[in-house]
This record gives sequence, structure tokens and C-alpha cells, in this order.
Amino acid sequence: MTAREDADHLLARARLGLGRLLPADATLADAHTHLGLDEDGMTLDLETALAAMRSAGVGRALVFPLHEADRHPSYRAPNDRVLEWAASSAGMLVPLARLDLTESPIAEARRCIALGARGIKLHPRAQAFTVDDDRLEPVFALAEEHRLPVLIHAGRGMPPIGDHLATVAERHPGAILILAHAAIVDQNHICDLVAGRPNVFFDTSTWGVTDLLNLLARVSPQQVLWATDTPYGNHLSSLMLIGALLDELDVAEPLRRGIFGETLQGILRAELPVMTDPVAPLHSTLSHSRHRVSTYLAAATPLIWMEQADTVGIGGLAAGACRDRDDSVLERASEFVDAGCRLWEETGPAGVRSGALDVYRLFQLAQIACWCPNAAERSFL
Repeated sequence: MTAREDADHLLARARLGLGRLLPADATLADAHTHLGLDEDGMTLDLETALAAMRSAGVGRALVFPLHEADRHPSYRAPNDRVLEWAASSAGMLVPLARLDLTESPIAEARRCIALGARGIKLHPRAQAFTVDDDRLEPVFALAEEHRLPVLIHAGRGMPPIGDHLATVAERHPGAILILAHAAIVDQNHICDLVAGRPNVFFDTSTWGVTDLLNLLARVSPQQVLWATDTPYGNHLSSLMLIGALLDELDVAEPLRRGIFGETLQGILRAELPVMTDPVAPLHSTLSHSRHRVSTYLAAATPLIWMEQADTVGIGGLAAGACRDRDDSVLERASEFVDAGCRLWEETGPAGVRSGALDVYRLFQLAQIACWCPNAAERSFL
């Protein structure tokens, strides 16, 4: 088989096995998606988004604009497009108004709420502000007034934000804060400050198994919301990542159903869940071989995202680390690593973005096998 055919075969096998990780009758609701055309070239249109949701069995998704070229003034044009697309989605898309603090954010938020927006999106990195900016106070007050969720970028490219967000959560208990990307920018500190707070949630749109494992060890499962970050993420990787962890930890089905969508559906009805204890241990044990594989694959991630060739040979190091005759899981995971290495070489540094993203998905499945071997064997190995 060609590298492309091999990759498609393995990804199809993972999609087939994903159902074994989802709770019975799960209602899938995605807490983080985009539509439009970003300045970085990433794009997603309405028809493609809805088709992907239906194929994955996703019933609803929060949606907001990308970093659009025509966002001035006030994100008005991108917000209008998302509102229109959501209105035509038969309830599948729930629109959030994206705001720029330099351009009449409260007026734009009120305009969008009147037109059907069900929440607010803030991106401190893209819009160049900090979460302790005084201009945010009326935004959070407005969210509290309407009991709206506020989705806040809390991923890469930002300074620590834990203290400021904890203060906001306490000062505005009626504002529902959703910290994107599992709050990896300041995860431990944020979790220490807001664990168990009924108005603070974390979406799972991150790439690292250990980021989500650490999150599940520090906050209530009711604070965790499944999310894809499409078009940057996708349904298979994101569902497999959190699904395998919850399966490996033997988390009860009611808690899984909450994470996969029921909690988000409740938030949209202004219903907040009762918090319980974290479901993961604070410490984990991993064999040296599996740790080596996981580390090399994690190191490959930024190169894949930037569509660079593997001149360092990181993929080869991961493939070599899989050769452990005493570990049958790594032996089978090597299929995904080898296929990813071949596709990476075939795609090349100037390859189409979809090819690069499939390399990343194959490597991520191999990482999941390292940390969640029982779940991986039940689903895709």
C-alpha cells in the first residue's frame, strides 16, 4: 500500500473502534469550533462542518469566527456570518460572538445577543489583550447578566492567567467561564484555584494525553467539556483522546456522558452541575520504552503543524523506540508510527495541510496507546 492508503486504513480502523469508548446513548456536544477563513489559511465552511458533525454523531457545537481578515470593525462581519450559518443549521450550531476589546465590545456583544448569540468568545493572544484588562469587566458583567458562557483562549502564546481568572470567577459567579485548550498555559495553578467552582469549565481541545490526564486529576469531571477546535482539531482525535483516558480510568458512564455533551447542554440551559472529586490519580507510571515513544512523538508535533520535513529524524527515533520485544502494545502501536513517518515523508514540507494533520493524528493515536494501552487495545490497536 502507498503511505496514503496505509494511513487511511489505520484511521478508518480507529474510527470503527471509537464507538467502544463512547458511553451508550451519548449526546455529543462540542464546546469549541470555528467557521470561516483564518488569516493563517485555515478554513472551514458550513456544509463541511455539518457533514463532519453528522458523520461523527455530534448533535451540537459552540461556534464562532476565525481570525478573519474582515474582522474590523468589532468583528461585525464575521459574527454576522456565523449567526447566519447557525440559524440555518437546524439547531446544530450554537453561535458565540467574538469580541475585540478595542472596538466597541459591549455594543457588539449586545447586538449579537439580540440576533441569537448564546455566548462570547475572547482570544487574548490574537486580539492582543490580557485577562486582567479593565475593559473586560463589563464583558463579564454582561455575561453574568444573561447567564452566558464565555469561552476564553487559554492555550499557547500567553502569560500565566490563573490568578486573574480565579478573581473573575469569584467576582462574577453568574458568568460561566470555559477555558479553552485545557488551560495548558497555566494549568496547574488555574486548577488549584478553581477546582470545584461551579462556573468554571475546561474544554479538552489540546493535543497532549498528559495535559488531559493532569486535568482529570485536578478538577471535577463535571468541569471538563469535550471539544475539537475544528478545523485545527478533528472529531476522531479529540474523541479518541478523552474517550481512551476515561475508559482507561474506568470512569462511570454518567460522568462520561456529562463530559461528552450533557454538561454543555446544561450550561446552555443555564443549569450548572454538582461537582464531584477528580477521577484520575495525581501520579502515573509509564515504562521507559513507552515514555521514549511518547516523548519523541510529542517533539514531532510542532514540526508537523508547521509542515516541515523531518530533517531531525524524530519520527525514526519514535519508530525505533517502539521496537521493544517485551511490549506487545508498542509492537502494535508501531503500525501507526511507521505509517505516520511514511506519510510525513510522502507529504513533504510543501504538502497539503490535510496530509500533515493526518501524520499528527497517527502519531497521536500511538501516544494514546502508550498511556492508555487497555483502551487502545479495545478500540484501535
